[in-house]
Amino acid sequence: MAKRQAPHHRGAYAVAARALRQMAYADPTTECWRCGRTLDQHEPHKDGKPARWTAGHITDGEVGGALAPEASTCNYSAGASYGNAKRGTFTRSRQW
Repeated sequence: MAKRQAPHHRGAYAVAARALRQMAYADPTTECWRCGRTLDQHEPHKDGKPARWTAGHITDGEVGGALAPEASTCNYSAGASYGNAKRGTFTRSRQW
């Protein structure tokens, strides 16, 4: 059974995010709002998969806020940093 998306990732959000991604892919000069680079200028993910366009939240953690084209590498990194800071976890490896 497929995992059901959280309420804030369904409905109007899903429609807006899809339209934003399609618009970004249609224009190769689209720049990531977070870093200002085009998709071709981004390094691949650590697993070797290429960066792709996502709908990034302008204000991290804000549900229902404004969205902008964001490279997946920037989006996932920002999301991890936001989540770690919110939980109070370390961002660097621990020295035992």
